[in-house]
Amino acid sequence: MSNKKGGSPQWMATFADLMSLLMALFVLLFAMSSVDISKYEAIVKSFNETLGQGSELTPEQEAFFQSVQKEIEADPLVIEELKHKLALNEMVNREMMQLYKELSNRFAGSGEGAISVEYDEVSKEVKLVFPEQIAFDPGKAELKPRFMVLLRKLQSLHKSDLIVKVVGHTDSRPVVGGRFCSNWELSSARASSVITQLIRDGSIEPSQGMAVGVADTQPIDVRNTEEAFAKNRRVEVLVAKRNRPTLPVLGEDR
Repeated sequence: MSNKKGGSPQWMATFADLMSLLMALFVLLFAMSSVDISKYEAIVKSFNETLGQGSELTPEQEAFFQSVQKEIEADPLVIEELKHKLALNEMVNREMMQLYKELSNRFAGSGEGAISVEYDEVSKEVKLVFPEQIAFDPGKAELKPRFMVLLRKLQSLHKSDLIVKVVGHTDSRPVVGGRFCSNWELSSARASSVITQLIRDGSIEPSQGMAVGVADTQPIDVRNTEEAFAKNRRVEVLVAKRNRPTLPVLGEDR
């Protein structure tokens, strides 16, 4: 089994989130101290130099600091809200990290080396990846008996604050024969089969689950080889908190 803490597939989204968190940290530090905001502007200038963007604040950064300072002066509750959101964010991260470790340990002893358990610290989402050879026969959506046994390891997901999204994936080759006319139908049917089994097992409540088929639109490997096709034929189980905290947007009208 492959265990890894994966990042967001789009590195720009991860970078943007990182910068947003850094900005939030600067604001929080500013509010809890008497240090002038110009010192934090200097930090951002240093970031700009490191990134090759020059030493001066961009108009957007300048506007950000001005809006932050005005909002703090006008409404001190902003900082309390930010501190609360940051605390919630950390709590969710700890809980989801614990779930990731539990599931990693469970599937580590399954004897199925191709199963992957990953954790994305940005989205706070645990992802389990089951390749087709473990889950389904080619061109079919009925679960293999062994896969049904493996799914019972997900019974810890029976918590009202978790949502479970199953995503079916295929390779790019057209479906030949069988009862499915397209990869869209096949991937959707496979995702639905997994969700239905999780509900039957009592692993989740119907209100927790959703099933999505994406056909071949999200490949892991874009090469036209048998190895790439095998990687892309998979089903993913994504687990996240139902209400994940988001940082307040500073500078907007409240």
